Amino acid sequence: MGERLLRKQKAGGSTPPRSINFKFHPVHRFYSPSILSVGTTIEILDPAEFHHLKNVLRLKLHAPVTIFDGKGQEAFGIIAAIKKSSATVQLQKVKKSEETKPRLILACAIPKNAKFEFIIEKCTELGIDELIPMQTSRTIVRFSTQQKEKKFLRYQTVALNAAKQCVRSMIPRIHPVTSFTQVLRQRSPNGLGLIPILFGNRQLLLPALQQAISAPQIIFLIGPEGDFTKEEGAAAGAAGFSPVSLGPTTLKVDTAAISVVAAAHFVFDAHSP
Repeated sequence: MGERLLRKQKAGGSTPPRSINFKFHPVHRFYSPSILSVGTTIEILDPAEFHHLKNVLRLKLHAPVTIFDGKGQEAFGIIAAIKKSSATVQLQKVKKSEETKPRLILACAIPKNAKFEFIIEKCTELGIDELIPMQTSRTIVRFSTQQKEKKFLRYQTVALNAAKQCVRSMIPRIHPVTSFTQVLRQRSPNGLGLIPILFGNRQLLLPALQQAISAPQIIFLIGPEGDFTKEEGAAAGAAGFSPVSLGPTTLKVDTAAISVVAAAHFVFDAHSP
């Protein structure tokens, strides 16, 4: 249909696609890892993205769209051609998001059911930079090698869709399933490591975050139902992680994960210029 329409317009000597004032147009978002620059064109080749453009949204020639690369850059353009299995977008404006807050990393014990996908979705909306599905001593969910590969791909898709939905140009990095011991090595020397835990001497979360405004990285460790073991708490302390409390009640894994990211989002947005 798109090709026939394009041929018809060419035959009729139609004018080239007009410039769109994107400020006043609600534009649909599509992901492309291509390098984005003004005046160039890119091809939407991903089958899922193209299907959404052509068959779900039923967009036509000259429709305004937004393209983002998942690395902080997005471009505004118009559809210049719709082919059998791809669409061409002419880029008219490009902008890059500047990240000024610390890099936020969430290492979370994998909960039962599909709750980790919910955690990915909500934490993407809240601005998380990296998500690590973590296996601890008390983690009930265990994946085979094949299951790990499938989950890894699925988790990446969830993060992409969440970034599109919340109009974010950065897609969080999703790590493969990682052991607790390996996660402890993820903290940078100047970064802040926080482990919400239910025992021992703990600082409240907000004061701990407010003391780390200038930290380049913050990594949270969220334990499973039943909490971390005492051995894991000790290992985290030895690796430089500080124990914190999330309040007087015991939170479920997904609630705790979303709470710490939301708190960090609040604290660092309040201090951003």
